[in-house]
Amino acid sequence: MALKDTAKRPPNLGFLALQEVAWTLGVIAMVINAANRGFDWIWIALLVCWQASIVWGFVKLSRARTT
Repeated sequence: MALKDTAKRPPNLGFLALQEVAWTLGVIAMVINAANRGFDWIWIALLVCWQASIVWGFVKLSRARTT
């Protein structure tokens, strides 16, 4: 039976960059939608949490590179 690799790997820089592009597209879509109907606070909260997870990914990546 093969051993499981339990070590956590840091996020990939390409994946984080892709997440940033997707987040930016989400912000643009929210602004376009807000121009017609006003802001939906649930979407703002979702984008804030998403951005926080992306920033945490960059923090984990920088910590992995320094150790």
